[in-house]
Amino acid sequence: MEQAPLSEPIFMIWQADQCAMLGAYQVAEAEIDLKYAKELGIQIVRRQSGGGTIFTDLGTLLYTLILPEAEDFSMQEIVREQLAAPVVRALNKLGIPAKMEGRNDLLADGKKFSGLAQYARKGRVCTHGSLLFDTDLDILTNVLRVDDEKIRSKAIRSVRSRVTNLRDHMDTPVTISEFWALLEQTLAEEWDLQAYTLTEVDLEKIDEIYRKKYNNPDWTLGSSPKFSVHNAKRFPAGRVEVFLDIAGGSIAACRIHGDFLGTYPMHDLEERLLGRTFHREAVAEALSGFDLLPYLGEVKAEEFLSCIFE
Repeated sequence: MEQAPLSEPIFMIWQADQCAMLGAYQVAEAEIDLKYAKELGIQIVRRQSGGGTIFTDLGTLLYTLILPEAEDFSMQEIVREQLAAPVVRALNKLGIPAKMEGRNDLLADGKKFSGLAQYARKGRVCTHGSLLFDTDLDILTNVLRVDDEKIRSKAIRSVRSRVTNLRDHMDTPVTISEFWALLEQTLAEEWDLQAYTLTEVDLEKIDEIYRKKYNNPDWTLGSSPKFSVHNAKRFPAGRVEVFLDIAGGSIAACRIHGDFLGTYPMHDLEERLLGRTFHREAVAEALSGFDLLPYLGEVKAEEFLSCIFE
């Protein structure tokens, strides 16, 4: 994302073997059954974007669109539609009753097969998602830990009952390789796609980034913050979990976690609260005039404050 020319949109379809992929602000122990993942050899990674944890295997396709960042952050909703809408139309042309619903879900016959997430860095915005085509849904159900409140909020009984494979919604069965080719062909009708082959330099850079960051346990797993104040709430725009260390009546340290769809690094928001008196009015003043949308997605300031003080 940091190497490509700003003027050139990039679209990718790709795969990963058995993998549990954490959102940027999630605590691994709360989202993944780590013992089960280890027993099955499921790799655990953490991505740059917010949102919830997903499971992928070789029955899953992942897709990514990288564009120059919109100057007005409210335009990021349009950027999501620039990816979601063409994918939905492409799937509809393949006979799949796909549609977008809620803050980031793609559904078929009321069941989820894909979710979208975003992040923005250095003048670019990356929007991406996964497509459950022939994914092992039993493993997905067992490795992912979804809090009961989220399940209740969607009026469903289990993770397994909420998700579906696209293969089950196609009149004519195809392999995932055939589906991949069909999807590319159909999306080519939406966009002027030009193939790009990764060079040796590209591959070396990718390997360097992997070794330095994504294969680093400190980035992937981290640790649950052990702060003196801890609270969590679920809102329509996602779960927010706040850890604060209070010293002398002021906020000395701050960590913010959750599956909200923020696209900017959380560091700026966390730092904004440091040194503030641990009092609702003082924290509200710190947030006054500060645009929370790039950090907490659609979570409102009053909701964020209620997570800290109620």
